[in-house]
Amino acid sequence: MAYLKADEAMISSLDLSSLAELRCLNVRARIDWIAVRALAALIAEQRVRVVVCANAYALMYAHLARFLCRERPQIVEIYHTTKLRSMKERIEMLVYRPFFWAADRLVFVCEAQRRHWKRRGLWARRTEMIYNGVDLAHFDPSPYVERRAAVRAGYGFTTQDRVVGLCAALRPEKAHVDLLAAVAQLQRDGQAWKVLLIGDGPMRGLIESRINELGLGGRVAITGFHADVRDLLAACDVVSLVSVSETFSIASLEAMAMGKPMLMSDVGGAREQVTHGVNGLIFPAGNVAALADCLRSCWDSTTLSAMGLAAREHVRAEFSVETMVERYAAMLTRSLTT
Repeated sequence: MAYLKADEAMISSLDLSSLAELRCLNVRARIDWIAVRALAALIAEQRVRVVVCANAYALMYAHLARFLCRERPQIVEIYHTTKLRSMKERIEMLVYRPFFWAADRLVFVCEAQRRHWKRRGLWARRTEMIYNGVDLAHFDPSPYVERRAAVRAGYGFTTQDRVVGLCAALRPEKAHVDLLAAVAQLQRDGQAWKVLLIGDGPMRGLIESRINELGLGGRVAITGFHADVRDLLAACDVVSLVSVSETFSIASLEAMAMGKPMLMSDVGGAREQVTHGVNGLIFPAGNVAALADCLRSCWDSTTLSAMGLAAREHVRAEFSVETMVERYAAMLTRSLTT
């Protein structure tokens, strides 16, 4: 494994015993030719036959290194994005596009993303779709059942309260204020939901102001950042994702694995994760009234229980980490033989 810049934040996630070598290329410029040559040398030393790239910047380095290799490996790009957030990213995509086209395989993480980029002329020699997966054993709800009441109490909620969670960084595109507006609407109609916002971020001040403006003081708790959110997800009755932009949410898969029905805005791969009325509910992004209707229909505990069980089973069938690994292994085998 090679990584471009000296950022060690994710090294602890690796099983180092499974790697023949782990090398930092110490990239110090946009295109650092010393790093390019080091990558080419690593490919030659380890007789690498397939280079798997995790983003467009790495893809560019893989292609530049391949030009220097006597035996040229296959290049596979795994692409996670749909939205280019800034003019800088749009300009960068113009530079990266030829590297995508020249890649041997381009892996998308959901069908909606593949369709999105196909319409925009982004492809490779072959394209694949492999869903991201989550560890079902890690996101097992059973150890958290006994702690549920205590976690709720810590945020001022009782066991009788209906709690809707939202696990996402407090950023504009996550649209936390839409959930608050829906809950305020239901409160006026006599259905008193509580809200657990799991995360932190630059929108916290605005969200706190909106809580007060809507008269939701004491009904909404913001947890701040937590590296492990399992006990927080377990404390919720239903979990929401109300984003205006999303590709394929891992946070929603984690909540579903914990046996929670998902309320999801109809963006990205939401319809590939949630079957409306079976393991959750889908509503048009930005439509507060529709979100409120979805929440209203989740008040019944029997409905919640049935959808929660279906949610975990759907993750087991389609989105487990084991299934993801099997699909990547099959893809890499195809890369070696074609």
